[in-house]
Amino acid sequence: MTVRELTRELIRDQGPITPTRRFEWTVVALCTWLMAGAYLDAWAHRHLARLETFFTPWHGVLYSGIFAILIFLGVRALRNQGRGHRLDQALPAGYNLSLVGAVLFGIGGVIDMFWHLRFGIEVNLAALISPPHLLLMLAGTLIVAGPLRAAWRRPVSEAPWTAVISASLLLSMFTFFNQFDQPLVDTYATATSGAPATVAQLQELGILGIMVQTALLTGVVLYLLGRFTLPFGSITLLVGLNGALLGTLEQNFDLIPVAIIGGLLADLVMLWLKPGPKRVVALRVGAFLGPVGVSALYLLFLELTRGIGWPISLWLGSIAVSGAIGVLLSYLTVHPPLPALDAAG
Repeated sequence: MTVRELTRELIRDQGPITPTRRFEWTVVALCTWLMAGAYLDAWAHRHLARLETFFTPWHGVLYSGIFAILIFLGVRALRNQGRGHRLDQALPAGYNLSLVGAVLFGIGGVIDMFWHLRFGIEVNLAALISPPHLLLMLAGTLIVAGPLRAAWRRPVSEAPWTAVISASLLLSMFTFFNQFDQPLVDTYATATSGAPATVAQLQELGILGIMVQTALLTGVVLYLLGRFTLPFGSITLLVGLNGALLGTLEQNFDLIPVAIIGGLLADLVMLWLKPGPKRVVALRVGAFLGPVGVSALYLLFLELTRGIGWPISLWLGSIAVSGAIGVLLSYLTVHPPLPALDAAG
């Protein structure tokens, strides 16, 4: 097999091996370790004195997680290859790309180390969008999506919990790189003082943060609903895990239960409507009510505990916009029916 053929088969990621329950939960645990390390490192950059070296305990947690994933998947692939499986089919379907991602993450880590040695340690927004870190994001996305890819390929209608957790980690990978404008990280809606221009900018950031988080969260949920039915509690777990990671960055621990309750409300809406590709109206209604409920709960909690500095038109409008974003995204999940094409045309 040529390198080109091997690469193509690895990308297709359709090996014949059936993953065991133990294998999948081990991968989920290791991916959670990796994501926790990433958010722990982000917390350290936010709260500790300026970090001047690549070699920190926080990087140790992050890279030990990736090393554990690489060893686990690599050893399993070599063992299956020794049993007669081709290299491109040595892991269960969906997990080849996770192994590729682990290798890519290691390469990105080396590049990141030399980048820091040459250009120093980035801070704030530059730390999120530096080229080595974007490469790490791509690699991490390939890794944590493994259980979701595997479940997608199996003939099952209900999403297994491993796929739900994988989707939550995937969401958390996305939100990690837009943490500079995250409602659970920076509560811009509570800003009440400052120069008019500053207040206006904070209002814009607050609205954009709600819009982007709505799009990311609703997009992941609708993506799942386009393929699976979700067991009750899925959205609670998905939103709660993501909220726990985000809430720790600026130690907004009181917002974590808000995320969990918001996810529970969305689960109740899903239980009531039972949305899916064959229940399109229910899908669109759920795509509206879910984001509206989560955004309203978040802003209500801020009003009761910290006070909202926005005029009523702004925070009510942000709730309505959240619902509109959900409905628009639902059209990407289920398209309107296509008209019959004119054969003569």
